[in-house]
Amino acid sequence: MRNGEPNPIPGRTLAHLREVVQLAANALPELLGLLKSPLVPLDYLKCPLSPNSRAEVQAARAHRPVLLHGWGPPGYSVSMAQVPEPALLQELAALSDTPYLSAHIDYNPDQDGELSPQGLLLRMRKSVEELRRLTGLEVLLENLPFVPWGKRPRYLSDPEYIREVLEATQTAFLLDLAHAQVAAYHRGEDLWVYLERMPLEQVIEIHASGPRLEERGLRDRHQALMAADYEVLEWAVHRTPRLKMLTLEYQGKNSAGEAGGPEVWLEQLERLDTLRHRLNRR
Repeated sequence: MRNGEPNPIPGRTLAHLREVVQLAANALPELLGLLKSPLVPLDYLKCPLSPNSRAEVQAARAHRPVLLHGWGPPGYSVSMAQVPEPALLQELAALSDTPYLSAHIDYNPDQDGELSPQGLLLRMRKSVEELRRLTGLEVLLENLPFVPWGKRPRYLSDPEYIREVLEATQTAFLLDLAHAQVAAYHRGEDLWVYLERMPLEQVIEIHASGPRLEERGLRDRHQALMAADYEVLEWAVHRTPRLKMLTLEYQGKNSAGEAGGPEVWLEQLERLDTLRHRLNRR
């Protein structure tokens, strides 16, 4: 350690990723149970932000390499003034064998202090630089949904601002399609036009899950993919030339109001596996 800080890990870049689209899914206990079968088509397991990150990454790594989407506390984004728990981040970056880190483009004035859009860009650039220094990994940044009653400002879901963020931080893009669907709905914009404005040429990973229409409008619920979601996904994968990772963010039995089960997992994974094999044969 230097001056009480963790030692940095030797660097890795996105260039080492395989030149094919790989498949990942949320590392939930019900999915880990299915991985006893060698027929489940998965290259990576994704561990999201969690207060139990160490145990969850350890459990997932016993089955597959892990995409480290967070390490705690829940709610971390690159808008925070300090990278929390740097020693835990380094530990899990090494344990997981993750090819990169990913984090949210988010901003909560109550938590992060009052920042202008340009001030937020500077904050995010500093945070990403610190993530790279600590881990030696490249960073992907993810779009988040917009709802008019939330604290997240509307401009964070502007495709043009997202492009500015990627340029300022020199990061690649993690495109969450459910988040984009929700944002377009509540911004009152046509989904296809909204998606076309996104920095699709910078996308390395896509998150796919099913949003649901509720009383207050479309919401991000991480439920099973439906026909409309597959249509959006099919559109997106053919417009993201740098795509390397397709991640199912289904939350299984944790998806409120819907029945899960092995057959729901397997049906989605098989469809995504078929899609990525078609992409890899191009």
